[in-house]
Amino acid sequence: MKTDEPDTQSDLLPALARVVRGTSILFWGLPIAMVISIMATLSNWTDAAWPMGMLMPSVAFGMLWYGLWLLGSFQPQERVWQAALGQAKLMGLFSLGLSPFLHWHHRAPDELYFANAVWLLALVFVFYLMSLNKMLARLAAMIPDETLRVESRIFSGMNRVLLAMTPIGFGFMYLFSFMDGLPEILFQIVALAAKFRHWLFMAFVLIPVSMTMSLLWKTKESILASVFNSRQ
Repeated sequence: MKTDEPDTQSDLLPALARVVRGTSILFWGLPIAMVISIMATLSNWTDAAWPMGMLMPSVAFGMLWYGLWLLGSFQPQERVWQAALGQAKLMGLFSLGLSPFLHWHHRAPDELYFANAVWLLALVFVFYLMSLNKMLARLAAMIPDETLRVESRIFSGMNRVLLAMTPIGFGFMYLFSFMDGLPEILFQIVALAAKFRHWLFMAFVLIPVSMTMSLLWKTKESILASVFNSRQ
């Protein structure tokens, strides 16, 4: 009698191979997406590479969504894992849809609609990273590597705390802009933070991105090691 559960080695190995490819794409896609986003926002790089320059942000964020899509065939019966993966894919799809505004904002920097779309993309990308770390913790829980499980639980939780500071900080800055009667020092801090908001965003995002890349690499290596050890 046949069963639909992917418990046999013949069913599991192709799924693990897709996980390895997906984590590899995510590992390389994260820095590529960030570099292209910065270049598209702060330089004429995408204009010089026209028309391919306009498509580069979409291609980069498309890599991040495709990497998650490859993971979908692994353990489809695990609802908690699939729910975490679905959240990450949804945030990745939103990021992909907003990515063309990076180019258009640079072409028309005075257009408020494009500027708001770019800041929305930055916020969505933060939530994407948070959901990606949650997904990695769920994935590590299904891999027979105790060290990876402990590291994923600790560092993914740390990353989500650091990343949560970004939307919280922007939320406070937005609320303070409508308030009167606040201490002058507070207005100066908000003005200073607004002036250096690009650098603050990078500071609170780069550290979680680097740790997320480390978790992606360790997850891939753990899967490869477990597969080769099981076949010896």
